[in-house]
Amino acid sequence: MAGVRACIRGEGEAPMEVLLAACALRHGEARVPAHAFRGDTSMTSIALPAGLTSIGEGAFYGCSSMTSIALPAGLMSIAEFAFSGCSSLTSIELSAGLTSIGDNAFDGCSSLTSIELPAGLTSIGRSTFYNCSSMTSIALPAGLTSLGEAAFWGCSLMTSIELPAGLTSLGGYAFYGCSAMTSIELPAGLTSIGGCAFWGCSWMTSIALPAGLTSIGWKAFSGCSSMTSIALPASLTSIGGAAFNGCSSLTSIALPAGLTSIGGCAFYNCSSLASIKLP
Repeated sequence: MAGVRACIRGEGEAPMEVLLAACALRHGEARVPAHAFRGDTSMTSIALPAGLTSIGEGAFYGCSSMTSIALPAGLMSIAEFAFSGCSSLTSIELSAGLTSIGDNAFDGCSSLTSIELPAGLTSIGRSTFYNCSSMTSIALPAGLTSLGEAAFWGCSLMTSIELPAGLTSLGGYAFYGCSAMTSIELPAGLTSIGGCAFWGCSWMTSIALPAGLTSIGWKAFSGCSSMTSIALPASLTSIGGAAFNGCSSLTSIALPAGLTSIGGCAFYNCSSLASIKLP
C-alpha cells in the first residue's frame, strides 16, 4: 500500500503479502493512493477519514469481501477502476460533493442493487456500472449531460431508468444487455445515440426519439426484434450501419428530408418491413 507504513509483529519468516481484514486511514489523509488495497480479498471494512477528497485508480480493485463502505462528505472524485471487482459490495452512499466518477469505477460490483448519484455529477464515464448484474434501479442527477460508453452494459436486472432532461449524448453500448427493462424515455435535448446503445434490447416495442436528434450510431437498435414502429425526427442527418439490423417486427419507416447518409445494412433482416419512405 503506497505511502502508508505498517508494523507487523510475530515469529518466524515474514510473509510476502499481508491481507487486512479491516483498516482505518489516518486523520488528515487527503487521498487513497492508486492500487492501495488492490486484491485484498480479506478486507471487509475500512474507515475513511473526514478530510479525504479523492480515491485513486484501482484503490480497492478486487476487494471481493468488502460489503459496504461509507464515503466522507468532502469526497470529490473516484478514479477509474476504484471499486472494480468488489463483488460483495451491496451498498455505497456517494457524497454530495462528488463531481467525477472514472471509467469502470464500479465495474463488476455484481451484488450492488441500487445507487443514488449526487446532484453535482455531470458525467458518467465508460463502463462505470459494467456488469452490475444485481442492480435494479439507479437515480441519475438532473445535471448529468453525458453517459459514457457501456455505462450500464450487463445490468440485466435493471427494470427502469429515468434519463435527465439535460442529457445530450448517449454512449455506445450504454444499455446493451439490459434485458429486464420494459421502457425508456429519451430526453428532449439528446442529439446523438451511440453505436450499439440499445443492441439486443428485445423488450423494446417502440421508442420516441427527441426532435433535436441528429445521429443514430452503428447498430444502435440492432436486434430490437419487438420494435414495431419508430418515428425518425426531421433533424436526423445520419443513420449508422446496421442501425436497425434484425428489427424483425418493424413494418414501415419514413426517412426525414434532411437525412444525408445511411450506413450499410441499416435495415438488414427487417423481415416485416413492407414500406419505406425515402427523403
